[in-house]
Parts: sequence; structure tokens; C-alpha cells
Amino acid sequence: MRDGVLLRLIDKWLKAGVMEDGNVSCPDSGSPQGGVVSPTLSNVFLHYVLDLWFENEVKPCLAGPAFLIRFADDFVIGFRNERDAQRVMEVIPKRFGKYGQTVHPTKTKLVPFVLRSYGELSRPVTVSPRSGAKMA
Repeated sequence: MRDGVLLRLIDKWLKAGVMEDGNVSCPDSGSPQGGVVSPTLSNVFLHYVLDLWFENEVKPCLAGPAFLIRFADDFVIGFRNERDAQRVMEVIPKRFGKYGQTVHPTKTKLVPFVLRSYGELSRPVTVSPRSGAKMA
């Protein structure tokens, strides 16, 4: 990002801190949990780290169709092919780790489900950032 005005505004947001129970806390780094800019930064981050990566690099390598649904910093990936789900599940933590982030160890899991109209087994990968994680 090269827009100096926008970068200064983001910098101010990150340094502003968060007020909880009358106490203001300012993080040393990253975006504070509950900060006004957190959802915006999360969406920008995940657009590049997850959305474009999934469409351009992951989907072309899959044996079957797949989809990604994301809401803010949570997402679900659905697969028709179980092996595709397992392979992506192995890569997701590495992908996030490459950018200094983690995925929640108990919320990130394979969940089998059956599409009633087609009767095919599908396995989405559900992921949520680590509780209390800060966007760097």
C-alpha cells in the first residue's frame, strides 16, 4: 500500500487503543481485539492471503469442485472430494504462518456433511483465527 494518508490513518487507529470497563489499553503491535480498524484490516489481509490464493492457486489443483465462504475473519471451505479437504487442511496453517498468523487449533477442523439432494459426502474446513490473535 502506498497511499500515505491512508497509512497514517491506519497507524493512528492502531495506536488509539481500546477502552474496556473504563480502562484504555494500547497494544504494542498489531490491531487490538475489538478495535475499530480490526475488521477492515482483517478483510484486506484475508482477501490476499486467503481469497485470491484459494481461487488462483488451490482450486486449479483440486480433484473436485470447492467453495470458500468468508464472513469477516471466519471462513468455511467446502469440498466434494475428501482428499482435497485433507490436503487443504494440511496447508492452511502453513499459509497463515507464512504471514505471521495462526488458526485456532480447536475451531479448525474437518466436518463431514451430506448434501441431501446429491447424496455426496463433502468435507468443509472451518477456520477461525486464534482467540485473541492480533493482525500484524
